[in-house]
Amino acid sequence: MTIRRQWLLILTLTAVLAVFINSAILDSLINKYFLTYSSETYDYHVNQIEQLAASALLDDSLTEQQLSVQLESHLDDPITSIKLYNADGQLIASAENADSYGSGMMNGMMSRMMREHSEEVDSFNVTDGSAVIGVLHITRYSSLDNSIASTMFKYALIRNSVLSFLVVLSALIMIGIFVSRRLSRDLTNTAAQALSIDMGDRPDFKLSKVKEIKIIQTGLDELQNRLKIKQVGRKRVVDEFVHQTRTPLTILKTHLEGLEDGVISMSGDEIKVCQSQIDNLSAIISNMSMLLDADRPTEAVRFEEFDLHALLSQILSGMKVPFEKKAITLRLLTTQKTAVTTDKYKLSQSVYNLLANAYKFTEPNGAVDVSYERVAAGVSIHIRDTGVGISEKDLPHLFNAYFRGGNSGKISGDGLGLFVVKENLEQMGGTVDVRSDPGRGSEFTITIPIKS
Repeated sequence: MTIRRQWLLILTLTAVLAVFINSAILDSLINKYFLTYSSETYDYHVNQIEQLAASALLDDSLTEQQLSVQLESHLDDPITSIKLYNADGQLIASAENADSYGSGMMNGMMSRMMREHSEEVDSFNVTDGSAVIGVLHITRYSSLDNSIASTMFKYALIRNSVLSFLVVLSALIMIGIFVSRRLSRDLTNTAAQALSIDMGDRPDFKLSKVKEIKIIQTGLDELQNRLKIKQVGRKRVVDEFVHQTRTPLTILKTHLEGLEDGVISMSGDEIKVCQSQIDNLSAIISNMSMLLDADRPTEAVRFEEFDLHALLSQILSGMKVPFEKKAITLRLLTTQKTAVTTDKYKLSQSVYNLLANAYKFTEPNGAVDVSYERVAAGVSIHIRDTGVGISEKDLPHLFNAYFRGGNSGKISGDGLGLFVVKENLEQMGGTVDVRSDPGRGSEFTITIPIKS
């Protein structure tokens, strides 16, 4: 059953119930007030008739016709007839109600119907002191509740109740149709909104004035926003995955090309460099399921102790081929061994990304220097280049995902390298800062705490 039919059915039942309760209350009021009034009126007329009868029996000045006329004035519902007898039982005068009560065909029909009901005769002795001088027979309906006035009132009540019901029902149906159309329209729009979200569209919709529907529409809109955020998040982590695999693959490719061209020889160090990049690729693939989950929790940092000099030497050795091909000098200025305890993979990835960034933005015959030192916060790694530099307006956005500065030009990139660096350092509890002199170069500083 549609909402509109349910709504109209509820309104109809409400109207019926309202009329029924109203009729029951009015019927109760009739029994309480109207019948009491009828009883008091009957007693009043009986008293008046007794006085009139006593006066007529004691005073012979009234003719039978005059007495009958006066008795007729007391033929008030529920009294239907009055007969006056003298002490000898002789009928002195009588008055009887006609078949019509009041006027009108309906009243006459009602009177005849009431005559079919049982009637009762009340006898009253007319006395003069202690002597009985006559007898009054007053015929009335057996119950005041069955009187013509009461019956007519009930009939009018029923008729007016039915009329009221029809009027109220018509009004409720009109209101119900109007309200149900609004509800149906709002629900249809809400369904269309949900379908648009399912199809990946951004629907334009007007909020309903119905509170419950408005809550649903607002919830759908918030759901769409969350889905959009998740889509963006999934795209970002996929791009991040691609970016992470690009660096070790590029290093492997350049080393293989160097071997093929005879620029480098397959020494033990070169084998270690290739093995290191293969290990990096294996780690990335192992974490692929977590990378593709946009709602993944922050990946746990795996702390291990290692020599920082050995790690940086290995990284620079792996990247020397592309630097040499572009005629860029790549140097590790610090030689002392320094033991650190942190996530080796995340630190390596961060240094790789910064060196790759320096490689892209440093012109041939330039230089990239790497150094490190102990500081109060831990260990700082400095990567200086003689590249194009970074404009001051780009510095606040440099570590945002997909941001590419004004100096990018035709240099390829996805704008994720520095974003990954910042995320890695934050997970390790470290920081990354940058200073730049446009046209002269930039310096990135990684600071990592030393875990004991």
